[in-house]
Amino acid sequence: MGGQDDRALLLAWQGGDKRAGGELIDRYLAAILRFFRNKVGNAGEAEELAQRTFEGAVEGALRFRDGASVRTWMFAIARNILRQWAEETARRRGRSEELGDASVADLGAGPSTVMAKRREQRLMLEGLRRLPIESQLVLELCYWEQLTAREIGDVLGCPEGTARSRLRKAKLELRGTLDELARDAAELQSTVHGLETWARELRAAWGA
Repeated sequence: MGGQDDRALLLAWQGGDKRAGGELIDRYLAAILRFFRNKVGNAGEAEELAQRTFEGAVEGALRFRDGASVRTWMFAIARNILRQWAEETARRRGRSEELGDASVADLGAGPSTVMAKRREQRLMLEGLRRLPIESQLVLELCYWEQLTAREIGDVLGCPEGTARSRLRKAKLELRGTLDELARDAAELQSTVHGLETWARELRAAWGA
């Protein structure tokens, strides 16, 4: 997946080339859907937000910087779409939180549609949904998309050092949430020490 090839497809799409748009969507659809599916819960809503993400990409194609990564740029757009969704959802529920202040559980999103076979996987997914949304997305970008701290910083629009700090903070928050959810110490340890394994198995189950 070459960066220049991605950019060429993006610019061609912006210019009206539907074939280029289709190819770019094929490359990133699974990842963008995965970004939303454990946050909004409803599969149809996740698909709608993914569509809005791709619409935002083609509309902003001319602002794409030379040398930038289309992958992290796509996730940055998805993050903005998620912010809009969080704010819209909060207003409907009479709340005032912005992205980062509330969890998807706080916003009343339905149970995740993500399929998890192991108890530890279900625990991890539920723990993530109870974190502030900004912490959740940082961890999912790390564990599921395997982005580096520098790449996460590109998504968040912050320096690499700041991204590392946010990642450390999010991991501590997840540990605290899992501590509340786990049935016993053994389950807690199995979940915490196997986070990368559970994330990798879920990613494989999603066919990505």
